[in-house]
Amino acid sequence: MLDLVRFARYALRFERACKSDDWSRVRRSFADDATYLIDGGAVFTGEVQGGDAIVSKFRQMLNDFDRRFDKRIPGLRGLPKVKDGTVTFSWTAKYLVGKESALLTGTSHCTFDHGLIVRLHDEMIGAECEGAWDLVQRRGKPIPS
Repeated sequence: MLDLVRFARYALRFERACKSDDWSRVRRSFADDATYLIDGGAVFTGEVQGGDAIVSKFRQMLNDFDRRFDKRIPGLRGLPKVKDGTVTFSWTAKYLVGKESALLTGTSHCTFDHGLIVRLHDEMIGAECEGAWDLVQRRGKPIPS
């Protein structure tokens, strides 16, 4: 149950950092040797090692993708589940640019050890990722500097 509270704290910190671009509190959620794995089609797939590198990847993803839309609307699909130190949750993110939109759905697995995230694994649907990437390339704002 404590891992669910830790996850909720991390998620809140993440959403605040998306708006403020201050990632210091998000960084404190990760162990120094944490791993972030992204499965989501060619554009979104990759693995990052280390808390600093994970935060840097978050910034890059937001600048290259999320911030180029007019609006991002995150949501949960059901309640998170906890098993053996891992919080698993399904989510949605709707992105709007002009009158067009793209929807990403996925599942995230967030593993804790000694109160810190040691592994974050995001799984997304490749076709949705490709469609959203195509939309942001065609209609999105320029990449912020």
